[in-house]
Amino acid sequence: MKDMARLTRCSTLALLLGPLIGCTAAPEQDPRVELIADSPSFNELIAANPRVESITTDAVWAEGPVCLADGRLIWSDVKRNSVMSWKEGQDVQTWLAKSDFQNGHALDHDGRVIAASHGQRAIVRREAGGRWRVLVDRYQGKRLNSPNDVVVAADGGIWFSDPTFGLFNEKEGYGGTQEQDGEYVYRYDPLTNSLTRMATPEVHAPNGLAFSPDGDRLYIADSQQAHDFNDESLAHHIVVYDVKDNALSGARVFAEISPGIPDGIKVDENGNVWSSSKEGLQVFSPQGERLGMIRVASSDTGNLTFCSTDDQHWLYITAANQVLRIASKVGGAGR
Repeated sequence: MKDMARLTRCSTLALLLGPLIGCTAAPEQDPRVELIADSPSFNELIAANPRVESITTDAVWAEGPVCLADGRLIWSDVKRNSVMSWKEGQDVQTWLAKSDFQNGHALDHDGRVIAASHGQRAIVRREAGGRWRVLVDRYQGKRLNSPNDVVVAADGGIWFSDPTFGLFNEKEGYGGTQEQDGEYVYRYDPLTNSLTRMATPEVHAPNGLAFSPDGDRLYIADSQQAHDFNDESLAHHIVVYDVKDNALSGARVFAEISPGIPDGIKVDENGNVWSSSKEGLQVFSPQGERLGMIRVASSDTGNLTFCSTDDQHWLYITAANQVLRIASKVGGAGR
Protein backbone atom coordinates (compact mmCIF):
# COMPACT_ATOMS: atom_id res chain seq x y z
CA MET A 1 0.00 0.00 0.00
CA LYS A 2 2.91 2.37 0.62
CA ASP A 3 3.91 2.13 -3.01
CA MET A 4 0.45 3.35 -3.95
CA ALA A 5 0.94 6.33 -1.68
CA ARG A 6 4.10 7.39 -3.46
CA LEU A 7 2.70 10.19 -5.51
CA THR A 8 5.96 11.19 -7.11
CA ARG A 9 5.15 10.30 -10.73
CA CYS A 10 2.53 8.68 -12.93
CA SER A 11 3.05 5.42 -14.74
CA THR A 12 3.79 5.35 -18.47
CA LEU A 13 0.23 4.26 -19.18
CA ALA A 14 -1.14 7.08 -17.10
CA LEU A 15 0.99 9.57 -18.96
CA LEU A 16 -0.50 8.35 -22.25
CA LEU A 17 -4.07 8.14 -21.04
CA GLY A 18 -4.02 10.83 -18.38
CA PRO A 19 -7.13 12.73 -19.58
CA LEU A 20 -9.07 9.46 -19.67
CA ILE A 21 -8.09 8.11 -16.27
CA GLY A 22 -7.76 11.37 -14.38
CA CYS A 23 -3.99 11.26 -13.90
CA THR A 24 -1.87 14.37 -14.22
CA ALA A 25 1.86 13.94 -14.71
CA ALA A 26 3.86 15.45 -11.84
CA PRO A 27 6.62 17.88 -12.78
CA GLU A 28 10.02 16.24 -13.16
CA GLN A 29 11.93 16.25 -9.90
CA ASP A 30 15.44 17.52 -9.39
CA PRO A 31 17.77 14.54 -9.95
CA ARG A 32 19.58 15.25 -6.67
CA VAL A 33 16.53 14.34 -4.60
CA GLU A 34 13.44 12.15 -4.83
CA LEU A 35 10.42 12.79 -2.66
CA ILE A 36 8.44 9.78 -1.48
CA ALA A 37 5.15 10.50 0.30
CA ASP A 38 3.84 7.79 2.60
CA SER A 39 1.09 10.10 3.88
CA PRO A 40 -0.72 13.13 2.44
CA SER A 41 0.66 15.04 5.44
CA PHE A 42 4.10 14.90 3.85
CA ASN A 43 2.92 17.29 1.14
CA GLU A 44 2.27 19.89 3.85
CA LEU A 45 5.97 19.86 4.79
CA ILE A 46 7.67 20.17 1.44
CA ALA A 47 6.50 20.88 -2.10
CA ALA A 48 6.20 18.02 -4.58
CA ASN A 49 8.89 19.58 -6.76
CA PRO A 50 10.86 21.84 -4.40
CA ARG A 51 13.64 24.22 -5.30
CA VAL A 52 16.95 22.41 -4.71
CA GLU A 53 20.34 24.16 -4.60
CA SER A 54 23.81 22.70 -4.30
CA ILE A 55 25.95 24.62 -1.80
CA THR A 56 28.97 22.38 -2.29
CA THR A 57 29.98 18.96 -3.59
CA ASP A 58 33.57 19.35 -2.38
CA ALA A 59 33.32 18.14 1.22
CA VAL A 60 35.00 14.99 2.51
CA TRP A 61 32.37 14.29 5.17
CA ALA A 62 29.92 17.13 5.85
CA GLU A 63 28.22 17.22 9.26
CA GLY A 64 26.83 19.46 11.98
CA PRO A 65 25.05 22.21 9.99
CA VAL A 66 23.63 25.25 11.80
CA CYS A 67 22.60 28.76 10.72
CA LEU A 68 24.06 31.81 12.46
CA ALA A 69 22.18 34.98 13.30
CA ASP A 70 23.44 36.74 10.16
CA GLY A 71 22.01 33.98 7.93
CA ARG A 72 25.34 32.28 7.37
CA LEU A 73 25.35 28.48 7.33
CA ILE A 74 28.29 26.68 8.91
CA TRP A 75 29.00 22.96 8.81
CA SER A 76 31.78 20.62 9.84
CA ASP A 77 33.92 18.93 7.23
CA VAL A 78 34.95 16.49 9.92
CA LYS A 79 37.51 14.40 8.03
CA ARG A 80 39.14 17.58 6.68
CA ASN A 81 39.38 18.89 10.26
CA SER A 82 37.71 22.16 9.35
CA VAL A 83 34.45 24.08 9.56
CA MET A 84 33.10 25.66 6.39
CA SER A 85 30.58 28.46 5.82
CA TRP A 86 28.30 29.83 3.14
CA LYS A 87 26.06 32.86 2.85
CA GLU A 88 23.63 33.93 0.15
CA GLY A 89 25.54 35.68 -2.64
CA GLN A 90 28.93 34.45 -1.43
CA ASP A 91 31.20 31.51 -2.17
CA VAL A 92 31.91 28.69 0.28
CA GLN A 93 34.61 29.77 2.72
CA THR A 94 36.73 28.18 5.43
CA TRP A 95 35.26 29.37 8.73
CA LEU A 96 37.65 27.47 11.03
CA ALA A 97 40.77 25.99 9.48
CA LYS A 98 41.78 23.64 12.31
CA SER A 99 38.58 22.68 14.05
CA ASP A 100 39.87 19.87 16.27
CA PHE A 101 37.41 17.66 14.42
CA GLN A 102 34.26 19.50 15.48
CA ASN A 103 31.09 17.59 14.64
CA GLY A 104 27.70 18.83 15.90
CA HIS A 105 26.89 22.51 16.41
CA ALA A 106 24.19 24.51 18.17
CA LEU A 107 23.60 28.11 19.22
CA ASP A 108 23.10 29.18 22.81
CA HIS A 109 20.60 31.86 23.76
CA ASP A 110 23.21 34.57 23.19
CA GLY A 111 23.86 33.35 19.64
CA ARG A 112 27.26 31.84 20.48
CA VAL A 113 28.28 28.69 18.65
CA ILE A 114 28.49 25.57 20.81
CA ALA A 115 30.45 22.71 19.25
CA ALA A 116 31.03 19.05 20.01
CA SER A 117 34.75 18.51 19.46
CA HIS A 118 36.04 15.00 18.76
CA GLY A 119 39.63 16.15 18.92
CA GLN A 120 39.44 18.04 22.18
CA ARG A 121 37.03 15.43 23.56
CA ALA A 122 35.03 18.38 24.81
CA ILE A 123 32.12 20.73 24.42
CA VAL A 124 33.49 24.11 23.38
CA ARG A 125 32.00 27.58 22.91
CA ARG A 126 33.04 30.40 20.59
CA GLU A 127 33.43 33.59 22.59
CA ALA A 128 33.38 37.19 21.38
CA GLY A 129 36.35 37.83 19.14
CA GLY A 130 36.47 34.22 17.95
CA ARG A 131 38.28 32.59 20.87
CA TRP A 132 37.15 29.04 21.67
CA ARG A 133 36.61 28.09 25.31
CA VAL A 134 36.38 24.54 26.64
CA LEU A 135 33.20 24.29 28.69
CA VAL A 136 33.54 20.68 29.77
CA ASP A 137 35.88 17.82 28.88
CA ARG A 138 35.70 15.51 31.87
CA TYR A 139 33.14 13.61 33.90
CA GLN A 140 34.18 12.66 37.43
CA GLY A 141 37.78 13.44 36.57
CA LYS A 142 37.96 11.21 33.49
CA ARG A 143 38.12 12.45 29.91
CA LEU A 144 35.00 12.27 27.78
CA ASN A 145 34.94 9.96 24.74
CA SER A 146 34.30 12.16 21.69
CA PRO A 147 31.25 14.44 22.02
CA ASN A 148 29.21 14.11 18.84
CA ASP A 149 26.02 16.18 18.88
CA VAL A 150 24.80 19.06 21.03
CA VAL A 151 21.48 20.84 21.64
CA VAL A 152 20.57 23.77 23.88
CA ALA A 153 17.38 23.49 25.95
CA ALA A 154 14.96 26.33 26.70
CA ASP A 155 16.58 26.88 30.12
CA GLY A 156 20.04 27.23 28.55
CA GLY A 157 21.22 23.77 29.56
CA ILE A 158 23.58 22.16 27.05
CA TRP A 159 22.79 18.53 26.29
CA PHE A 160 25.24 16.41 24.33
CA SER A 161 25.93 12.85 23.24
CA ASP A 162 29.30 11.19 23.88
CA PRO A 163 29.81 8.05 21.79
CA THR A 164 33.24 6.71 20.87
CA PHE A 165 32.98 7.21 17.10
CA GLY A 166 35.47 10.09 16.98
CA LEU A 167 37.79 8.50 19.51
CA PHE A 168 38.50 5.33 17.55
CA ASN A 169 38.22 6.65 13.97
CA GLU A 170 41.63 8.03 13.02
CA LYS A 171 40.03 10.17 10.29
CA GLU A 172 37.73 11.95 12.79
CA GLY A 173 39.91 12.59 15.83
CA TYR A 174 43.32 12.39 17.44
CA GLY A 175 42.74 9.00 19.03
CA GLY A 176 43.43 8.12 22.64
CA THR A 177 42.29 5.80 25.39
CA GLN A 178 38.68 5.47 26.41
CA GLU A 179 38.31 6.54 30.05
CA GLN A 180 34.52 6.48 30.47
CA ASP A 181 32.87 3.10 31.03
CA GLY A 182 30.38 3.52 28.20
CA GLU A 183 28.64 5.91 25.81
CA TYR A 184 26.22 8.38 27.40
CA VAL A 185 24.16 11.54 27.14
CA TYR A 186 25.03 14.45 29.43
CA ARG A 187 23.59 17.79 30.50
CA TYR A 188 25.96 20.65 31.19
CA ASP A 189 24.69 23.65 33.17
CA PRO A 190 26.72 26.74 32.16
CA LEU A 191 25.38 28.72 35.14
CA THR A 192 26.64 26.30 37.77
CA ASN A 193 29.44 24.74 35.69
CA SER A 194 28.06 21.30 36.57
CA LEU A 195 27.83 18.17 34.45
CA THR A 196 25.16 15.49 34.90
CA ARG A 197 25.15 12.09 33.25
CA MET A 198 21.62 11.28 32.14
CA ALA A 199 20.00 7.91 32.79
CA THR A 200 19.62 6.41 29.30
CA PRO A 201 20.32 2.67 29.69
CA GLU A 202 18.08 1.95 26.70
CA VAL A 203 20.53 3.78 24.38
CA HIS A 204 23.74 1.99 23.43
CA ALA A 205 25.52 4.54 21.20
CA PRO A 206 23.89 7.98 21.45
CA ASN A 207 24.31 10.20 18.43
CA GLY A 208 21.90 12.92 17.23
CA LEU A 209 19.72 14.77 19.76
CA ALA A 210 16.58 16.89 19.37
CA PHE A 211 13.92 18.32 21.67
CA SER A 212 10.21 18.51 20.88
CA PRO A 213 8.88 22.07 20.41
CA ASP A 214 7.60 22.23 24.01
CA GLY A 215 10.78 20.66 25.42
CA ASP A 216 8.84 17.82 27.03
CA ARG A 217 10.46 15.13 24.87
CA LEU A 218 14.06 14.34 24.00
CA TYR A 219 14.77 12.25 20.92
CA ILE A 220 18.06 10.34 20.84
CA ALA A 221 19.47 8.59 17.79
CA ASP A 222 20.92 5.23 18.83
CA SER A 223 23.56 4.49 16.18
CA GLN A 224 25.00 1.35 17.73
CA GLN A 225 25.10 -0.40 14.35
CA ALA A 226 27.74 2.09 13.22
CA HIS A 227 30.20 0.10 15.34
CA ASP A 228 29.62 -2.89 13.04
CA PHE A 229 27.36 -2.39 10.04
CA ASN A 230 27.39 -6.14 9.37
CA ASP A 231 25.65 -6.87 12.69
CA GLU A 232 21.94 -6.23 12.14
CA SER A 233 21.19 -6.98 15.78
CA LEU A 234 22.79 -3.70 16.83
CA ALA A 235 20.48 -0.74 17.40
CA HIS A 236 19.62 1.60 14.54
CA HIS A 237 16.62 3.44 15.92
CA ILE A 238 15.45 6.61 17.65
CA VAL A 239 14.55 6.45 21.34
CA VAL A 240 12.32 9.11 22.89
CA TYR A 241 12.22 10.12 26.56
CA ASP A 242 9.88 12.29 28.58
CA VAL A 243 11.66 15.29 30.09
CA LYS A 244 10.68 16.75 33.46
CA ASP A 245 12.86 18.83 35.77
CA ASN A 246 15.89 17.93 33.61
CA ALA A 247 15.40 14.22 34.24
CA LEU A 248 14.48 11.56 31.67
CA SER A 249 11.88 8.82 31.99
CA GLY A 250 9.48 6.67 29.98
CA ALA A 251 11.92 5.46 27.34
CA ARG A 252 10.41 3.91 24.23
CA VAL A 253 11.57 3.20 20.70
CA PHE A 254 10.14 5.95 18.53
CA ALA A 255 11.17 4.74 15.07
CA GLU A 256 13.42 2.18 13.43
CA ILE A 257 15.69 3.64 10.74
CA SER A 258 16.61 1.46 7.78
CA PRO A 259 18.61 1.23 5.62
CA GLY A 260 21.53 2.62 7.56
CA ILE A 261 21.37 4.35 10.91
CA PRO A 262 19.88 7.50 12.41
CA ASP A 263 22.67 10.06 12.68
CA GLY A 264 21.57 13.68 12.80
CA ILE A 265 17.95 14.32 13.81
CA LYS A 266 15.88 17.51 13.96
CA VAL A 267 12.31 18.40 14.95
CA ASP A 268 10.22 20.86 12.97
CA GLU A 269 7.84 23.48 14.36
CA ASN A 270 4.94 21.01 14.19
CA GLY A 271 6.75 18.35 16.19
CA ASN A 272 7.62 16.06 13.27
CA VAL A 273 10.95 14.25 13.58
CA TRP A 274 13.39 14.34 10.65
CA SER A 275 16.16 11.74 10.68
CA SER A 276 19.11 11.11 8.43
CA SER A 277 19.55 7.61 7.03
CA LYS A 278 21.62 5.75 4.46
CA GLU A 279 19.47 6.92 1.53
CA GLY A 280 18.45 10.39 2.68
CA LEU A 281 15.99 11.78 5.23
CA GLN A 282 13.03 10.00 6.81
CA VAL A 283 10.24 12.07 8.36
CA PHE A 284 7.95 10.92 11.19
CA SER A 285 4.89 12.41 12.87
CA PRO A 286 5.04 13.04 16.64
CA GLN A 287 3.24 9.68 16.99
CA GLY A 288 6.00 7.83 15.12
CA GLU A 289 4.19 7.32 11.79
CA ARG A 290 6.52 7.67 8.83
CA LEU A 291 5.16 10.49 6.67
CA GLY A 292 7.67 10.30 3.86
CA MET A 293 11.24 10.36 2.73
CA ILE A 294 13.65 12.59 0.83
CA ARG A 295 15.96 10.27 -1.04
CA VAL A 296 19.30 11.97 -1.72
CA ALA A 297 21.64 11.05 -4.57
CA SER A 298 24.61 10.37 -2.32
CA SER A 299 26.50 7.50 -0.73
CA ASP A 300 25.12 8.48 2.69
CA THR A 301 23.31 11.28 4.52
CA GLY A 302 24.63 12.47 7.86
CA ASN A 303 22.66 15.46 9.12
CA LEU A 304 20.26 18.33 8.50
CA THR A 305 19.07 21.62 9.87
CA PHE A 306 16.22 24.09 9.36
CA CYS A 307 16.81 27.78 8.76
CA SER A 308 14.27 30.51 8.04
CA THR A 309 14.30 33.96 6.51
CA ASP A 310 11.44 36.46 6.62
CA ASP A 311 9.63 34.81 3.72
CA GLN A 312 11.07 31.34 3.30
CA HIS A 313 11.89 28.19 5.26
CA TRP A 314 14.95 26.20 4.19
CA LEU A 315 16.08 22.66 4.82
CA TYR A 316 19.83 22.08 4.63
CA ILE A 317 21.13 18.53 4.19
CA THR A 318 24.70 17.33 4.65
CA ALA A 319 25.22 14.15 2.63
CA ALA A 320 28.79 12.84 2.45
CA ASN A 321 30.55 15.27 0.06
CA GLN A 322 27.43 17.42 -0.49
CA VAL A 323 25.56 20.23 1.19
CA LEU A 324 22.10 20.84 -0.31
CA ARG A 325 19.48 23.52 0.34
CA ILE A 326 15.82 22.74 -0.26
CA ALA A 327 12.86 25.07 0.08
CA SER A 328 10.47 23.72 2.74
CA LYS A 329 7.05 24.64 4.07
CA VAL A 330 8.02 24.36 7.74
CA GLY A 331 10.73 25.71 10.00
CA GLY A 332 12.57 24.11 12.85
CA ALA A 333 11.36 23.84 16.43
CA GLY A 334 12.40 26.83 18.49
CA ARG A 335 13.37 28.91 15.46
